[in-house]
Amino acid sequence: NEYKSYLRFNSKMASHTDVGSHLSSTMAFIFVFNLLLGAGALALPDAFSQAGYVASTVLLVILCFASFVTASFMCEGMAIANVLTKVPCPKKNDVTSSSAVSENDPLVNDSKDYMTDSQHFTQSQMSLGGSRYSFRINRRIEMAEMAEIFFNKVGTILFYIVVIIYLYGDLAIYTAAVPKSLANVSCHKDLYHKKEKMCWDKVSYKAAYSMYVLLYVVSIGSFVFFNAQKTSLLQISSSVLRHTSFFMMIVIALIRISDKNDVPDRKDVTAFNFKKIPDFIGVSVYCFMCQHSLPSFVTPMKRQSRATLVIFLALTACLGIYLLVCFTATFAFTNIVDVYTLNFADYHIKPIRYFLELYPVFCLSASYPIIGITLRNNLKTLFSKGEYPWIVDRILFPLLTIVPPTIIGLCTEDVEKLVTYTGAFSGSAIQYIIPASFVLLGRRRIREMFGRDASTINKNHSIFSSNVWPILLLAWSALCMGFVIYYKISDIWHGE
Repeated sequence: NEYKSYLRFNSKMASHTDVGSHLSSTMAFIFVFNLLLGAGALALPDAFSQAGYVASTVLLVILCFASFVTASFMCEGMAIANVLTKVPCPKKNDVTSSSAVSENDPLVNDSKDYMTDSQHFTQSQMSLGGSRYSFRINRRIEMAEMAEIFFNKVGTILFYIVVIIYLYGDLAIYTAAVPKSLANVSCHKDLYHKKEKMCWDKVSYKAAYSMYVLLYVVSIGSFVFFNAQKTSLLQISSSVLRHTSFFMMIVIALIRISDKNDVPDRKDVTAFNFKKIPDFIGVSVYCFMCQHSLPSFVTPMKRQSRATLVIFLALTACLGIYLLVCFTATFAFTNIVDVYTLNFADYHIKPIRYFLELYPVFCLSASYPIIGITLRNNLKTLFSKGEYPWIVDRILFPLLTIVPPTIIGLCTEDVEKLVTYTGAFSGSAIQYIIPASFVLLGRRRIREMFGRDASTINKNHSIFSSNVWPILLLAWSALCMGFVIYYKISDIWHGE
């Protein structure tokens, strides 16, 4: 095939959208908004409160803006990648053009079927640049294929490693959050609040939690052995549950604040806590993650010129909801649980209490099989050596997918810690480093091909057209990761 498509990276994608279908700006906004308002939001209030509401607010706005910048880079990178895949590469033997996806394609292919840096447009091709080589995003090109287009072999392999680590982190978060919610709902409240922290008679909370981890992985993780897909009904149901839950949590917290019922003293509410900022950065990066799924939303849009506006509105709406949830949580509860829904375990209206406590069970469980299958396929691609024996393909790789997150889930139930590490490292790479690298390399390629800056001919170019912006984002990501590493090492050194 002339143009090889590699495995799609849709680990947090809200919905699979055919390229041939048309997506309105409103529907694209809904998809991106649903994608953002995910699991990370449950860990955000605790991190927000601990870092201080003033420092957290400033950082949340900055991180939201940074996510918007790199999202616009992704749109520009997709447009450039679409042009590069249309440019014929001189070959000894002609081949038939195709855009079919093959899960058996190797991760790294020595022969590239798109234009490389050493090749240039002829004069006739330059004259056809406005039509034949249009910068419209006609073909969905996921991050994995963009990595193959823009990066060399080493860069492509590093990309897959980052993706796999991120997906492992995702599954570990779900493996801890769901059993923790189940244990808190089912454990006897009087026994649970004792010093020994028992769940039932002669059964400790830790034993009950471990049992739920194993039951969860056996029941939900079994889908990783097959090719399950998220249905439209499941997507709609998850969306309704998600928005209903956040609305309830905001309203109940506001009522609690107005009644002054066991709310923290204003003097006890932290405004700035420098030592807790690294945790907040990691959680916030995770909360604003949408870059990996943008190709599925932007490509089928009827008016792609509005893509940047749609992303901006979705991020702004989520920022508003995050701030509302976090501020109400900070001033309504003295101690905030790392899975925020568990703060409503003592709410007097039982149906609402159980609904909120079980929210992670319903919504996160719907995403686990999709993430697991994506991780399984990326592992197969990374270690691709041709066709695998049946036992390796259907048994070994699914086990490699679900066993490590299960071990992590059994070792810790600290959801905030898992979100922090996932967001601060692999999340920062996917959200900042990779899109910034795409746009820097893509702009250089277009300049070499056309002899002009990409912003003058690419109608899907980012509004941040100066190369200063991606360089700033790379520096910002290095600063964030360095900051987190320093404080984590410092905590270990001092035994905290």
